[in-house]
Amino acid sequence: MKKISLYFLTALISVSAFATGTEPSKKNKENPSERLQPMKIRNRAARPDIPGSLILNIGWNVLQDNSEELDINTFGSRTFEMYYLYDMPIGNTGFEIRPGIGIGVDKFKFDNDVSLEQTVNSSGDTEVSTVTLDDDWDVAKSQLASSYLDIPLEIRFFANPDDKRRSFNISVGGKVGVRFTSHTKIKYSDGDENAKLKIKKDFGLNRFRYGLTGRMGIGGFNLFYYQSLSPLFDDGPEGTDDATKITVGLTFTAF
Repeated sequence: MKKISLYFLTALISVSAFATGTEPSKKNKENPSERLQPMKIRNRAARPDIPGSLILNIGWNVLQDNSEELDINTFGSRTFEMYYLYDMPIGNTGFEIRPGIGIGVDKFKFDNDVSLEQTVNSSGDTEVSTVTLDDDWDVAKSQLASSYLDIPLEIRFFANPDDKRRSFNISVGGKVGVRFTSHTKIKYSDGDENAKLKIKKDFGLNRFRYGLTGRMGIGGFNLFYYQSLSPLFDDGPEGTDDATKITVGLTFTAF
């Protein structure tokens, strides 16, 4: 009995010693200073420094020398343009040459309940005319829209080229563009029925456009002006041979 007790006591001491010896060793593997250090934060990639500027133009259109039948509502006749301009500084003068490329969309909302119609006459020639919409229609909107691929070019001056985001700036230049789509759109209600009619044709619009631009503002917020030097129509409805566009609006710079 004494031997059994002695063996049991010896085993108990061994187990206790083993447990006591291993536990501190586990704790020693942990460096207390590591637990007190702040949690590591993954390094985020810096925002890419993209050369040039992405600009958005929002403007309102006016037509000069236009047909009275096609008078437009200036507030409802808008331009939306998105251009990428590449900055090419001229030394440390504060001047930059800025070539670019982008898309422009012009919309002309007619004041009267009229639209454009394109037909082919008996001789096979295309004719574009102004048509009055059905008297029974309650017309909400009638407009002409066209989209262009544009190539702008500007010379821009920064009063403080070291801080362009806050600097006064002014630019002059021009752009050329080619039309790639156009359509008329009419929204109306006839009795209890609401309808939308959209027709894609060229409607005698000029295939190409070109004109002068000006821009002025602070940092990425500018006022802009565009004067078209090309007629809006090439073979449009009567009275539109000399119609040209002026656009005045706001420019916002994305980067």
